[in-house]
Amino acid sequence: MRRLARHHAGAIAVAVLVLAVAAQAAADTWTLRLKRRQSNPTSFDRESYVYWSTYPQYFQMQIGPPNSPVRYETPDQAAFKRIVKKEPKYVSKHPFRGVAKLGSQDYAFALDTSAPDRPEAKEAKPGAKKAETESALAELTEKFAKAAPPTTLVPYDRLYFDFNRNGDLTDDGVIKTEGRSAVQSFSNGSYCAFNFPCIDVTIDVEGTKLDYAFFLSGYLNVSSDYGYAGLQLHSAVCREGDITLEGKKRHVVLIDFNSNGRFDDEMKIARNVTVARGQVNPVYPEQGDMLLVDPTVGMQFDSPYDVTASDYRHTVGKLVNIDGHFYDMKVSPAGDKLTLTPSTVPLGSVTNRNGRFRAMIYGERGFLAIRGDKDKPALVPEGTWKLLNYTITETVAPEPAKPAEKKPAEKSGSAVSALTGALSALFGGSSGVAVPSRPRVSLVAAQATADCKAIKVEKGKTVEFPFGPPYTPRVSIPPYRMQPGEVALEMSLIGSAGEVCSNIMVDGGRPAKPEFTITDPKGQVVQEGNFEYG
Repeated sequence: MRRLARHHAGAIAVAVLVLAVAAQAAADTWTLRLKRRQSNPTSFDRESYVYWSTYPQYFQMQIGPPNSPVRYETPDQAAFKRIVKKEPKYVSKHPFRGVAKLGSQDYAFALDTSAPDRPEAKEAKPGAKKAETESALAELTEKFAKAAPPTTLVPYDRLYFDFNRNGDLTDDGVIKTEGRSAVQSFSNGSYCAFNFPCIDVTIDVEGTKLDYAFFLSGYLNVSSDYGYAGLQLHSAVCREGDITLEGKKRHVVLIDFNSNGRFDDEMKIARNVTVARGQVNPVYPEQGDMLLVDPTVGMQFDSPYDVTASDYRHTVGKLVNIDGHFYDMKVSPAGDKLTLTPSTVPLGSVTNRNGRFRAMIYGERGFLAIRGDKDKPALVPEGTWKLLNYTITETVAPEPAKPAEKKPAEKSGSAVSALTGALSALFGGSSGVAVPSRPRVSLVAAQATADCKAIKVEKGKTVEFPFGPPYTPRVSIPPYRMQPGEVALEMSLIGSAGEVCSNIMVDGGRPAKPEFTITDPKGQVVQEGNFEYG
């Protein structure tokens, strides 16, 4: 009897082993090769638009009025002070200092300007001593810095980058901008933009060496009262390869979308966003990385910054929905390995009463782009989900060239009455001229706020995701200062779930500008006019 029991336990162990092997076999891993961008960031060809539209690392520097003791120090500028031990002799009165996060490491850098008559730009005189040259450089540098008034803009055109990460910015060479930065002068100041060539650096990504590349570009804006500069670091490498799903060969491109040297970053909700009292409080994401599956490089339009705008763009995360099939996703930090496993997560579905929609939602299973229509609910894994953003669209077919019979009115509750009807009631229709031969599109895009409630999706059930009309205008006073005696007003459209609208079209055009009237307690008109878009 005991031997029979032992044999039965062994059979169970074998069965468990077989199941484990089967589950392991269902997971496929592919190696993705590295691709470096060859075109300049100013290129606007379709491949650049699809492959190389990335979200950059941002760096900013604020330059206060002359002799102003108040300066805002960004976190990366504070990190610069901790990392850098030796700096070059700067020409600029306001060198731009920062620290970039690439892979698992930090890289300090500084931007400077070139003096018109730098000694290093000339050939050294025969017999000149190094000390004399350095003295002449220091003298010209000081003279140039003192002579430049606050409204004189001298573009940043020199980059010191700590490639060897030893805290010394003087032993890595100098990188100069491409071409000459054009300065635009105004009555109270000037502005310019600048671009550096593609920069190559070998970085470490959790123990894996990666031949990385990036572009740096920026701007400088100064006036008699203030000055500020901005810098953007865009990734110039991606991963690509061929995989097979459901027996079909697919081409995939893995994008370091947030330009930090890693390829496994998931999107997150930003936690450091603050708004003034009384202002709407949108929910903003911290960008992660992107996986493109069979990306199309034709001329059709979609937004590379909106995952819901195309069928081939997906966020890197725990789950991915490819052609209606859900997969568990795993990406190596350096992006060289991609693993997809058919998911066993239970599925439900969501719908919206306004017809055709696309949305980004998030929950404990990560972020997910969904699409649905009034007759086609969107598949969603079981769990609790919240709204991040959405776009509701309605397209009306072109009117016939010849007079046609009058069509019956749309039934109450249709997409037309819910969307176009609600917008027309608010704005009075489009301010543009309708073209009879073209489809007329009505559209609303909106961003979720902290007021938006979560929904629960259960296996095999369909639940409504509430958002969209009716929209309610909300007027507030923004926190920024105006001229003495003036006040600014801002109008937001708030949807039924508490979301705030970010884009609107009615019948193919921008709606008429909303009107406002301000009266005193006695009902006398004090001011009237229109709100401006923007």
